[in-house]
Amino acid sequence: MRGPISWVKALTGVASDAAVYAVGTTTGILAYLKGAIGLLQMLGRQKGAVWFADSTISASGAGKSWATAFKTITEAVAAAAAGDTILMRGSFTEAVTCSLAGIRFIGAGTGPKECQWGGAADAKCLTISANYVRVENIYFKPPAYSAGVPAAIALSGANWAFIVGCRFQGQTSSHNAIYSAVCDSDNVHIKDCEFYYMNTATSGIAILGVEAGGLNYSGWIIEGCKFHSCLKCIDVSMRAGTLKQNEFAEYGINPAGAVAQLMSMGIDLSGTNSGANVVTQNQLGGTYGATLYVVGASGDQWGGNFNVIAGGVTAANPA
Repeated sequence: MRGPISWVKALTGVASDAAVYAVGTTTGILAYLKGAIGLLQMLGRQKGAVWFADSTISASGAGKSWATAFKTITEAVAAAAAGDTILMRGSFTEAVTCSLAGIRFIGAGTGPKECQWGGAADAKCLTISANYVRVENIYFKPPAYSAGVPAAIALSGANWAFIVGCRFQGQTSSHNAIYSAVCDSDNVHIKDCEFYYMNTATSGIAILGVEAGGLNYSGWIIEGCKFHSCLKCIDVSMRAGTLKQNEFAEYGINPAGAVAQLMSMGIDLSGTNSGANVVTQNQLGGTYGATLYVVGASGDQWGGNFNVIAGGVTAANPA
């Protein structure tokens, strides 16, 4: 069993016990302790082994510690079994498919930028095709588009996926941050994530779930997320979902780098047989109406959101 200092080193990447003890400020100590506690909680829930991936090393090892880490996420996934955890640090440019249930991809460090993940043009950085996969504390750079459907995360048969505390930073010609092509991923949780600069003029969508065969994405929860400088924020044919405590900015930074009225669609939950969604406690920029905010087919309840143009707290569905 590892001691607390070892877990701090695992999470933060600090090389020695002396360096951990040398943290000299209250802020630094609290950050390390918070990170260590979070990691201990996560490891208490995980069932399997812990693997390490570090892009900064010169050559791959056995992947069982930072000192023997894999150089790529691809190697870590190949070694892992269902229920394992992969701790990552550095900067990766990879296309990875995860078909192992319960895998956890965790960015090591005190903030998501300590683990960056991008991909080649038209690629998908991470395709999740198994249930109960968790992705946390990672700084994604959604790939550029020239053909196909690039995305930072693609969901396909990914029920109960948890995407938590990640940053999705749009690049030139980025099209999608989180994407699903078919309605086979239910109960997806997207929490405390940031979506910035998904502002490509012809697309630029933060979260896109394409309707297929009249089916819907059921039981999704999108909570505590920030959508800024995105052309489109959420476009998911949703049923029995919940959107709460999110922020949608109408104005943002356009591809030319200027502040502009950018958002063309904040939320669109429409689709065949969609509805029964709860949308509450969100900050909704722009005009509170069907141009920017589209309800599901029936049974949606939008109330308790804040919209300045509508006069404050909303009490009815947008129309």
